[in-house]
Amino acid sequence: MAIKIIKNGILENIEERKDARKKVDEFQAIMADCQTMDATFRASIQNVSSAGIFIKTSRKLSIGQEIAITFTFPRTRQTIMVNGEIVRLTRNGAGVKIKMFFKE
Repeated sequence: MAIKIIKNGILENIEERKDARKKVDEFQAIMADCQTMDATFRASIQNVSSAGIFIKTSRKLSIGQEIAITFTFPRTRQTIMVNGEIVRLTRNGAGVKIKMFFKE
């Protein structure tokens, strides 16, 4: 949901989120193993929250497509597996809504 506020005399759009999103450090990229019904591929994670992930990929994906993603956080070495659904597409990648989390 977008709301408009005036800050220092400038009208801005601010997007409210239920879950805080963590932007991934570009110098310590998190690579993900991704699997759809059509393909298996690797993609870099741009940001992650408890509700979703944005993956950078040039793969042709579709809104509503199911995807499984496995990745490891570099600092903690914790491996996360998620099942999700593609909910947003941009020229840079795809937004994935997480349906189920698994931890190793």
